[in-house]
Amino acid sequence: MSWVLWLSVPVGATVLAALWSWVRSRPAPTPNTAESMQAHSEYLDALVQTARSKDRGAASAPAPDQPVPPGD
Repeated sequence: MSWVLWLSVPVGATVLAALWSWVRSRPAPTPNTAESMQAHSEYLDALVQTARSKDRGAASAPAPDQPVPPGD
């Protein structure tokens, strides 16, 4: 009968690990229409910001009223 106790420990650990994995891997609840539209709008705003920052280049140009440093 003691073998049942020894065998129940790894079986129990395996069952607990399987249940934990199942609970953690469930998909998130589906957002409603308003939440979906808000997330899409935020996504598009992020794309626009990235495109605008690419146009600026690595360093910004000096302001027109400031002199250009020598050597440039």
